[in-house]
Amino acid sequence: MDQIIVTSARDVVSLLTRAAGGEWEAQTVRRGGAWPAWRPGRAEIAVSVTDGGRGSSVELVALQEDAFPAIGTFASCAEPNAIAPRVPHYVMWSPDGSLLSIVNRAEDTLALNYYEAGGRDLASELTGAPIFSCWTQDSRFLAVHAGPRLLLVEAKIGQVVRTISEGAVGFRSPAISASGSVVYAEPRDGALRVMRTSVNSDATSELAEFGSGAVLGFRPGSDDLTVGVAAASESGALSELWLIAADGVRRRVSRGPYVGYSWDPQGEKLALVVPSQTGDARHYVRLIDRNGDELCASEAFVPSQDFRLWLAFFDQYSQSHSLWDAAGETLLLAGRRVDDSVHSSLGDAIGDKVFAWRVGRNQPLEMVSPGLTGFFNRADLGPAASAG
Repeated sequence: MDQIIVTSARDVVSLLTRAAGGEWEAQTVRRGGAWPAWRPGRAEIAVSVTDGGRGSSVELVALQEDAFPAIGTFASCAEPNAIAPRVPHYVMWSPDGSLLSIVNRAEDTLALNYYEAGGRDLASELTGAPIFSCWTQDSRFLAVHAGPRLLLVEAKIGQVVRTISEGAVGFRSPAISASGSVVYAEPRDGALRVMRTSVNSDATSELAEFGSGAVLGFRPGSDDLTVGVAAASESGALSELWLIAADGVRRRVSRGPYVGYSWDPQGEKLALVVPSQTGDARHYVRLIDRNGDELCASEAFVPSQDFRLWLAFFDQYSQSHSLWDAAGETLLLAGRRVDDSVHSSLGDAIGDKVFAWRVGRNQPLEMVSPGLTGFFNRADLGPAASAG
């Protein structure tokens, strides 16, 4: 059954289910909600909920039950406590759905806490800003990049078992492969060194060297590392995409500019979100295979505010909020088609929508629902396919 969770501009979280006739049927799940994250293996979501601007919490919501009851509450705060505009928390499930990590504000910094799905707080918080993280595929460990530190945490006992680096900068989220390789970066001698270690070993080695900042992520189910290299300009776009095999052999699979990418669940094709050359905020999606060969491209669209945030931190959000369906056949985008724009002097602009693109040549963007973000239920995927 195709299911999508959508958040509207008015912070209404809705469940959309595709009916037998192909149309999408919507049910309101929560008002005042943001950034819902599907729980792996369950028809449940963890969603940030705000209380009239006075406070916030993360609710675990059962989607298979009438009235969508909250069956758990985490990270409650009586005061406004957002970590970014329209982002009360950052929520990420472990691949097996048993544990939940939540980033929230802690005075003048950020804090990451771990919880069992039943609600028990597993550890004292880790603090730092910025803060990014990545689960191991067995859901036992979490690599946490907090400020300049990279820590390995055994989540179920809430203990830092190792400090991997005290000078981890030049990247955001660490990356962990299906076999347990942990990749991060450190600046040294005027270059950015991409480093590799293991969950089970203290040994480290240099995997590659680049001249500027990097975005790291493994191809799902493999030890092939993708590295997005930052452009020399301050545009925020990335200029190159490299694929590095476990033996260190590297090859460039694409040139920029692009602002984000997402592997399909099988790790066979890669969707790059590319800005148009006209400077009018239009973007489109280029689809390439893992060798870098062009497959197809989408229609142009203007990303919504929340989708722009997903793109700005795609290495983190692709771990927790999936744009792909389980089969790797359909990709969700959010914003406006370029032919849906009404100039403000002529009337109210048409609002943002969630579109489904069945990836292929000459395939249109299908309107699913009004909304700022939409994410597929990936409950039937195993841990090895959880990235992307």
